Amino acid sequence: MDPISNSPMKERMRQDNDSQARVQESQIRARLNNKLSTEIAKSKYPGSPFVIGGLVLGVILAICGLGFDWILYGLILGLIVWGCAAIYVSQSNKNLEQRKQEMKDRAEAEIRQAYADADTRTMREMESYDAEAKAYSRKVLQQGSKLDPMVQHVTDMFQRMVSHADAGSHMKFIEADFTYTVKLDGISFQYQSRYTNPQDDYNFNRERFRDLHSQAECEGLARALAKMTIKRMKSLYPANSINISVSHIDAEVTLRFKGANPNFIPAQNIV
Repeated sequence: MDPISNSPMKERMRQDNDSQARVQESQIRARLNNKLSTEIAKSKYPGSPFVIGGLVLGVILAICGLGFDWILYGLILGLIVWGCAAIYVSQSNKNLEQRKQEMKDRAEAEIRQAYADADTRTMREMESYDAEAKAYSRKVLQQGSKLDPMVQHVTDMFQRMVSHADAGSHMKFIEADFTYTVKLDGISFQYQSRYTNPQDDYNFNRERFRDLHSQAECEGLARALAKMTIKRMKSLYPANSINISVSHIDAEVTLRFKGANPNFIPAQNIV
């Protein structure tokens, strides 16, 4: 599976499962090497004794022979034994190479399956994570006025960001990016300059909320807050006068504000 660039949480899942697959691959290759070594060690072909035996037998027969014919017969017998041994060794080598290749093929198939299983686990974990985040987001949206203080705090921070945007007469629109991140113990805010101020954070314990239990819950709350904050922001401006788009990376949400600038003065010709 290719790296996941738009979600550190899911990329961590992929890396964890991929790491497990790499461990399995190392174990499989180690077992393969052991099996190959064992197979080679067992394949001590008896061809050499045949050859040596044939030559010795041929020499003995040649020595025992009282004439040229006996020497010739001995040499021929030695060559026959030599040939048989050579054929045996050749076939044994062929069988050994075939067994080695079969072992390698099985090992490669196991390795491919290990990585396929890792990808399956990653997909399953991502689906479970998304389902948990969506379910938690729905629960948050059903809380109604209980979360008003939290939504108001996020809205106040968003308005502060908008108030710091360039609203000079040369700007037709007021534009601002506002980023917040939901963590297990609260909400932190980040401004366009990437500046953060812990004093602005929304601390769950201080505001008498319990901490969240998982990163999926963090993302679920982040999504719900985006919807509720956008709704509240739009209620503060004339209808259809502003646009707010949203994007997120896990539990980090960026809201992009664009609205008409009341201070805008159209440019005019000098003469």
